[in-house]
Amino acid sequence: MIDRTTAARPRLIRRAGAALLGTAALLLVSEATVSAAWPPASGASAQDLKNPDNWPNDPGYGYVASSKPSERKKGQWQFYSFIPDRSPGAPELRPQETASGMSIDLAWRHTIGDDRVLIAVLDSGIRWDESDLVEKAYLNKGELASFPPLHADSSPCAPLDPQKPTEDLFDCNGDGILTVGDYADHPGLQPDATQDHPKGDKNQNGLLDAGDLILNFSDGKDDDGNGYVDDISGWDFMKDDNDPYDDTRYGHGTGEARDSSAATNNGQGDAGVCPACRFMLLRVGDSFIANTNDFGQAVVYATDKGASVIQEALGTINMSSFAQSAMDYAWKNGTVVVASMADENSRHHNYPATANHTMPVHAITMLGSDEQSTTARSFLSFNTCTNYGGQNFLSASGTGCSSEATGRLSGISGLVYSMAKQSNLTPPLSAGEAMQLFTMTAEDIDIPESREGNTLYFWSQEGFDQRFGYGRINANTAVEWVKEGRIPPDVDIVRPYWFETLYKDQVTQPVPIMGTVSARRANSYDVFVEWAPGVQPLDSAFKLVKKMENIPSSTVLGEDGTPLAELEVRDIDPSHEPDIDSPHGENKYTITVRVRSVAHYGGSIGDVPGELRRTYAVHEDPDLLDGFPVYLGGSGESSPKLVDIDGDGMRDIVIATSDGKLNVFSLASGKPTMVAGFPALANRIRGLLQNGTPSYLSAPGYTDPKAIDPDKARESISTTPAIADIDDDGKPEIVFTSYEGTIYAVNHDGTPVSGFPVALPDVPSCALDQPKDPAKPCMDTVTRIDRGAFGSPVIEDLDGDGTFEIIQAAFDGKVYVFEPDGKPRDGWPVQVHHSASSDEEYNRIMTTPTVADFNGDGVKDVVVGSNERLGKGGGSGAFFMIDGRGNLAGDPPYLPHWPVTMVSFQLFPLVAEGVPNSPVSADMTGDGKPEVIFHGNASSPLILPVDPGTQQTLGSTPTNALPERTDPNTGEPARGIEPTSIFGPDSQAVTPDTMFPLFAQPSLGDLDQDGTPDVVSSGGSLSMAGSLLSSKPSDGPAQHLLAMWSGKTGAMLPASPVVLEDFTFFNNQAIADLTGDGYPEVLTGSGGYYVHAVDACGREAEGWPKFTGQWVIATTAVGDVDGDDKLEVVVNSRSGWLYAWHTKGTTDGVITWESFHHDNRNTGNLDVPLDQGKLMGAATPLELDSEGKCVQAEEPTPTPATKQDLSPEGGCGCSVPSSRRTPTALLGLLAALGLLFRRRRRS
Repeated sequence: MIDRTTAARPRLIRRAGAALLGTAALLLVSEATVSAAWPPASGASAQDLKNPDNWPNDPGYGYVASSKPSERKKGQWQFYSFIPDRSPGAPELRPQETASGMSIDLAWRHTIGDDRVLIAVLDSGIRWDESDLVEKAYLNKGELASFPPLHADSSPCAPLDPQKPTEDLFDCNGDGILTVGDYADHPGLQPDATQDHPKGDKNQNGLLDAGDLILNFSDGKDDDGNGYVDDISGWDFMKDDNDPYDDTRYGHGTGEARDSSAATNNGQGDAGVCPACRFMLLRVGDSFIANTNDFGQAVVYATDKGASVIQEALGTINMSSFAQSAMDYAWKNGTVVVASMADENSRHHNYPATANHTMPVHAITMLGSDEQSTTARSFLSFNTCTNYGGQNFLSASGTGCSSEATGRLSGISGLVYSMAKQSNLTPPLSAGEAMQLFTMTAEDIDIPESREGNTLYFWSQEGFDQRFGYGRINANTAVEWVKEGRIPPDVDIVRPYWFETLYKDQVTQPVPIMGTVSARRANSYDVFVEWAPGVQPLDSAFKLVKKMENIPSSTVLGEDGTPLAELEVRDIDPSHEPDIDSPHGENKYTITVRVRSVAHYGGSIGDVPGELRRTYAVHEDPDLLDGFPVYLGGSGESSPKLVDIDGDGMRDIVIATSDGKLNVFSLASGKPTMVAGFPALANRIRGLLQNGTPSYLSAPGYTDPKAIDPDKARESISTTPAIADIDDDGKPEIVFTSYEGTIYAVNHDGTPVSGFPVALPDVPSCALDQPKDPAKPCMDTVTRIDRGAFGSPVIEDLDGDGTFEIIQAAFDGKVYVFEPDGKPRDGWPVQVHHSASSDEEYNRIMTTPTVADFNGDGVKDVVVGSNERLGKGGGSGAFFMIDGRGNLAGDPPYLPHWPVTMVSFQLFPLVAEGVPNSPVSADMTGDGKPEVIFHGNASSPLILPVDPGTQQTLGSTPTNALPERTDPNTGEPARGIEPTSIFGPDSQAVTPDTMFPLFAQPSLGDLDQDGTPDVVSSGGSLSMAGSLLSSKPSDGPAQHLLAMWSGKTGAMLPASPVVLEDFTFFNNQAIADLTGDGYPEVLTGSGGYYVHAVDACGREAEGWPKFTGQWVIATTAVGDVDGDDKLEVVVNSRSGWLYAWHTKGTTDGVITWESFHHDNRNTGNLDVPLDQGKLMGAATPLELDSEGKCVQAEEPTPTPATKQDLSPEGGCGCSVPSSRRTPTALLGLLAALGLLFRRRRRS
């Protein structure tokens, strides 16, 4: 019989430096080195487990409560079922708290895992040299059948199962499990051992690891016939190869694997949660930010491999229907998806967590200034580097962000599945049952002090709340419930979707609540469907919709498609007392639908509850066009364009989705109707192409007709289409680029333009076992590049010959230019690179270029930003002005004094490193010459002429920056916009504070109608940064802000900045007059559910802001889509809904920035004429009083902000006495914010 009850087996690891005189020594972690009292005895109590004699011997596990702060050690308090001893002088601990952590130590009494339980870690790949994981990596014996482990004399090894002596001869080291250690003496390993490398160390990291087995034994054959050639240990779905190593060594995936699956009681590092489980790394990105299609493929693979747990601490750029189908497939096959809530103290809907069939989790931590468990005031503090909301189900203890929470819960899930296997639970545990085990055994977090003023604690209450979900995970109770057979009902809700808005003025019948409920192990069960207003209603607030009792256990309620209940939305009043975390009415229209079930077991088990909830909104909006919103399926990162595609004289809505669909809707019939020939489809993703290489089409997940339709898996479109007549046929063509790196062009009827699609070059991972070829770009720690694009295509006539070209910035760090027939233009692509980049790295381009003839030579030039990280710590970035002739202009092909550097904080990988914020351009001075405008992350916008002048230091203000002004503190001449700590006198933002652009992109428009374009961008503030760094609720608001700066004076306009609800990732604001008063409104969405239309005086257009209930990152588009000569506003949400509203604006009014990146060609150039509206419309410039306030202001405004010297101009844009950007305390605060966001990276 195989022993599956202990992880304290001998561990064999081939180490660097172990080879001497032709022999190789082995490091053997023997029984003598482990803690003899671990795993703990089944009868051990929490007090027993406080005794160090019962701890595993991992150095990081235990705590030290010393009187000397330098000697204190917090230990792995998140595992404990007890309170660590208090250090002398420690503040009082809340007396109600009796455990610091999730009682993992008590759960270990029952199980420490099972090697039959596989945890699939979907992340950035693995550092194969992580010693605590080497022996934990899953090995595929089916793929290794042709290369079984052998003893040094080539004799076969023992069987994995002694009862089957002729099968699976894979056990050379006697542990009963196939591990890397079994191959330690294999005579066929290459290369031979050296002083620093064991035999077989092909990847040259000093260890024999699973990566070495991949390199040694990959033979190009699919030995196990599962559709993946040589999948020896995981897979790389980002690069579509069989080695999921972390080529950039970012480390996040390795940290995740440690959190859930590290070896325990082996004298190394920290203890893992499920030490006897196996982990399998599936690479889906080079950080925790990934493409949903790579994620979806990995989910299918993990499910087909029989993984019990999918561990995903991700935020995907997009969310496709294919990925949702993959998670549905996992759910149906008993695989639970543990999902990260994300890390920004925000309500925005992170994906994949905010999708069906996930188990979302966030982080709680200790409350204490020194972050020591022996001095903490509480162990139930909301961690501000995590998110909240109605989808936040569980709280996991830890010192990290939601990433650690995801890893820990994944390991605990491994314990639960292990207990189910070891208890011979039949039928096997379902994913829904696994989730119910956690939510129903969670320890409610209800701190009465949190509901008092000036509290140290974030709001909590009895039962569910949005900050803590159902409470803190209790690993021991969940495991014990399985051991006792106390399995909750399986409850599932699939429609309406998460956060769907139900319009009571549109529905004509009750809304069906679709899902299933079952209790297949009980005698019978009851079901109750209820609703209540708010995101976190108390139990007493719920109203019964439907009750069903004594349902036989053989019945799966809803399986036949019958609704669980019907909700009469027309009778619902969502009014409720606002919750404390919705200061701007974010949850004003929110309701919660809850499906409860009680399983009747009888006997000693009795009744066992289960429940699932969904958050919706109930709303009315008379301005919505008939037939809107439209559900598109895939998420909406691409922005809409409005142009007449079908030639009927009316603008159509062009909108692309993450499903790879380019949709074109006509409203000629009065309702949105798809134009003939559309949607146009992107190609299938790599791996699922017919006749493609590699091909996964023979995998079970794709061959089973009831599983995944591979035709759903299309290249995702996150870029915004560019539209123009590129072939001179008098009809518009649509150009769009997939995230995966294919450029498409289609005609007005949806057919491909000749010469398209065009695929950007592949960028594989750099090989670990051979030298790097400079002529073949590949991805590693220095060249952080990839195939793909996030910047949108731009259509422009570069050389003035009357023919358009297509400009595309790409993930390989190059800017491409293509002719209308898809052929590359001479002189292009141009590789952008700055010599001051960190470690001379090359990096992606995330920005959409702006194009204009900056130097007046008749050839338009291209400005683009790069993700290259410059300077110490990578806290700066650069913009490049490329001569329109490309490489034909010389080497390098930049205009004089370019590139220009600026402070830009590295806050996230990929989307917030270097400068991912797209530049724009316009004639700002009226001299007929364009200037370029851009900003970084947490830096103020720069307005620069073609010759920016010089920069004294990296990131200092260029000497020719505009406008020229007087420094408000010194009275001396200064350049650039005013310090961003100086708010407009009509601003409703709380002061003092400082605004800084963050994650967003600028727009331009003459808001005050003074004849000079103004600059608009959105972002955060010091108060927001401070809230993220604080361990307690903010004393004041943590402000997300929309700023508008006068292009003439550099000062903020009167009502600027405007307060928003949440982050504005990737947002770019449209600008148009929606009221007819001649002064345009700025339109923007955010993660806080609303779309605003606000002018320079802070006045919202009548009927605005518009509530969507979802995260909006797309740019609104304005235009007449229904033929009434009035402007409509169109935008889509990340949840996949397309909105269109009527306004009072007219097509001949002021329209300065009609859609993403200004115009339908995405030029980002204000000087490119639009085919609607005008730039000037007001009779006079905005009238201001002597204090600079709007004369038209209708409401009292707060006291004007004082001018404060808080930071250098290049940081947040606060004032300093010179143009030099020098380090200050404020820059330190922003740098700390960057470190906070990167705390999810644990390498």
